[in-house]
Formats: sequence, structure tokens, C-alpha cells
Amino acid sequence: MKKNIFFVALALLFAFAMLPQFRSYEDKAIRRFALLNKPSKEVVVGICWPFSVNQDGMADGLQLALDDINSHNLAGGYTLRLIKRDDGFDANKQKRIAREFADTAEMSAVIGYYDDGPAIQASSIFESSRLLHLLIGANNTDMTSHGFNYINRTVLSSDRIAMRLAKITAERGFRKIVVIWEEDAYGEDLAYQYQVGLDQYNISAVYQSSYSRKNFDFRLLVNELKMVDADLIFFSGLEPVAGDFLRQARKVGLKTPIFGAFANTPQMRAHAGSAYEGAMFFQLYNSRSLSPENQLFVNKFFARYGRYPDTWAAQSYDALYILARAIKSTGSRNPLDLSYAIRYSDAFNGANGRYKFDRAGNLEDKPLFLYVIRHGRPVLIQ
Repeated sequence: MKKNIFFVALALLFAFAMLPQFRSYEDKAIRRFALLNKPSKEVVVGICWPFSVNQDGMADGLQLALDDINSHNLAGGYTLRLIKRDDGFDANKQKRIAREFADTAEMSAVIGYYDDGPAIQASSIFESSRLLHLLIGANNTDMTSHGFNYINRTVLSSDRIAMRLAKITAERGFRKIVVIWEEDAYGEDLAYQYQVGLDQYNISAVYQSSYSRKNFDFRLLVNELKMVDADLIFFSGLEPVAGDFLRQARKVGLKTPIFGAFANTPQMRAHAGSAYEGAMFFQLYNSRSLSPENQLFVNKFFARYGRYPDTWAAQSYDALYILARAIKSTGSRNPLDLSYAIRYSDAFNGANGRYKFDRAGNLEDKPLFLYVIRHGRPVLIQ
């Protein structure tokens, strides 16, 4: 499969449309640096996430870290203040939030972005306005390939994820793969990189198809798949649409195992219903890890919220700690100081494992965890 040039064209079109605004963003950058170089004991951090849609642990992980950091003076005398915005997977909201954060001269950093498309757009805005962009969810491979100074990613990029998924596929004996992907910056990139990985194991994709999140109907697809000789369906797309696919597939009697790139969110469970049973998916966090850092985090999280943390609780918790560590080590609110401190610092061991960054701001390495739904619950199988 060739990488669809649509996203390249889209990126070029977006860059062209943004040209008249780059000068104004440069003005915002100058104002930001001037303000942040003045004495202050507060660091302002923007948060962008689909809180209401995902209903995950993102907000709770942030709050737990924020209280710890501020109460124990872990940011070197600075107090962190969060400005949280819910993008609701709404493109217009996502653009407004990015521009609002760029306009907020006292803001030093932004944490968030679950979806790759808006993250790509926001990264250009934040780079131009000199605002640290700390990504905890978006995986698109190309995001950190433009020489940007203000982007750092605490989650694995799609190419690294895909190579591990291809290895898991081979190890579990699957040889004939159906690949389905969402036509966006996440789904398409991961599907492409996954097939690159499959090639290394001489595994073939026997059927390929794509869909649009805004206009999808899986009825024809799932019926066609009943006629395809495959032993695994790889679904490269987000919830809750992934749940709709599962429900439609099982409704028509399709029994091929399904391995997805979705997360175990309330909406995913609601849309999939009983069809969720037997589905496999990967996660970037294991709440049962026995590392001292994770055990401490899990105990604190459970004591406060009465439940175990999910991936996004751990990711947000660690991201705020990584930022606080950079603030303390530099004694600065300046986004460039903080970005370089994160990239060039020693490894940080957090709730979700070890964080070490390369010079482009990419996370160097981390394990993946394979789960299957059994009796309605996710069970770690690899």
C-alpha cells in the first residue's frame, strides 16, 4: 500500500493558508518570551483533550499530579496552573483552542492532543508562537520530522508502535491479514507502518479497505469480509467507530479475530456491546506493573478515586511531572528552555515506565501491552 498523498496535500494547503498568520504568531512569540522572562512564581499550562467524549482518566491523572507538584514544591518554587479545554473531537473547537493557547502570552506549555489531525495543525501554530507542545496521545510518525524546537512526545510514534504490532502478529502465528484504516492522520499512518512491518515477516495483507469517520457504513464491508480467506483483521481506527465495526461484524456472523488500535473507553464498550468479547487491542500502559513508581501512582490514584488508572491517567500524570522536572532544573518558564531540558535530560522513570527522548523530541522506546476482552473485561495476554 502506498501512503495516501491526501495528508501531504492537506498539510501543504494548511501551511499555505497559515502563511498570512505566521507573522502575527511571531508577534505573539515575542510577547510570550518578553512576559515569561519577567519574574513570576506561576507557570501556566494549557490542556486540550476530548474529556467529555473519552470519559477516561486524563483529568484525574492531571489533578493528582498537579496537587502533588504544587503541595510538595516539585517545580522548584513555581506553582503550576492548568487551563483545561475540552475539544470534543470537534474540528472547529480544536482550532479555536489552539489559537486561544497561542494568544495566551503567559502560557508556557500545552499538554494533550488525543487525535493526530488536530495535533498536526496545532503543532505549526505552537511552533510559530513559541509554545512548548507536550504530546501525550498523538502518534503520527511525521510530526517530529520537521525540525521543530517546541514539540516533545511522551508517547511512541506510529512507526515504532507498528513494528511491535507486526512482531506480535508474527509471533502469534497470523499470516493472512485484513487491514482496515480510518482516513485520518492516525489511522492511515499506523496502517501503512503496520504493513511495512508485516513485509519484514513475509506476512501479506490479503484485503485492504478504508473508511471516513464522518461518513461510514460497515454493512457492505463486513459482508465482503465473510468471503475473504483471512486469519486476522487489523482495525486501525479510533473509538467509538471501532465499536460500531465490531458490532456490525459480529452481527453478520464474521468470526475472524479482530486486533484493533482502539482504546478501552466507555464509548467503545457502549458501541461494541456484546461484540466486544474476544476483541484484541494494544495499550501503552499496564496498571499492574510492579515498578515502584507505578505502584505509588496506582495506590494514590485508587485512594483518591476508588478505581484503577487507565493509560491516559498515567500519561497525563507523568507528563506533568516531566514538565515540572524541566521547570525545576532550568528555573525558567521559557518554553525553549523547557523543551531542551526535556530532550537532553537523563531518563525519567514515571508511572508509565521510562521516558528518554531523542533530539527531535521523540520518545525513544517503550513496551506495548496486548489485551483481549474476556467476560467483558480486558485481560493482559502479551
